[in-house]
Amino acid sequence: MTNLIYELQLSYKPKGNGKTLRKIRSSSDAFLLLNTIFDQELIAAREEFVVLYLNRAGKVFGYHKAFQGGVASVVCDPKIILGVALKSLASGMILAHNHPSGNLNPSEADISLTKKIRTACKELDIELMDHLILAPDGVYYSFADEGKI
Repeated sequence: MTNLIYELQLSYKPKGNGKTLRKIRSSSDAFLLLNTIFDQELIAAREEFVVLYLNRAGKVFGYHKAFQGGVASVVCDPKIILGVALKSLASGMILAHNHPSGNLNPSEADISLTKKIRTACKELDIELMDHLILAPDGVYYSFADEGKI
C-alpha cells in the first residue's frame, strides 16, 4: 500500500541579531514601521493586509504581506495569519490593513476578524497587540488605542 500522507517539515532561520530589531511601544511606533511596508503608490488604490510578528521583548522580527484585495475589501484567512505566527514562534502580532477610501472607521468585518484572531491568539499564548487601519493621507485608527483589543 502506498503512503499518501506526507511528512511536514518546518524550519526557522532568523537573520540578523536582536540588537537591530525595532521595539514597538505604541500604536504610533507600529504605524511608522507599517508606513514603510505598505506600498505608498497603491495605498489609495487597493486594500492590503499586513501582519507584524514580534518576539517576547516586543521587537518586530518580521512581517508578512498576507493578503491583497480590491478597492473596497480584502479577504483574510486567520489560519494563514496564525500559521505564520506559529511557524516563526511569534509571541505577539500586530494586524494592519488600509482603507483606500480614507474612512478610518472599522467595518463589521474588521471587528469580527479582530475578535476571531484575538480569541485564537489567546488559545495559542500569542498576544494580539493591535490592529491598525491606515488611510492614504497618513492617519490611522488603532483598535488598542480605542480599547477594542
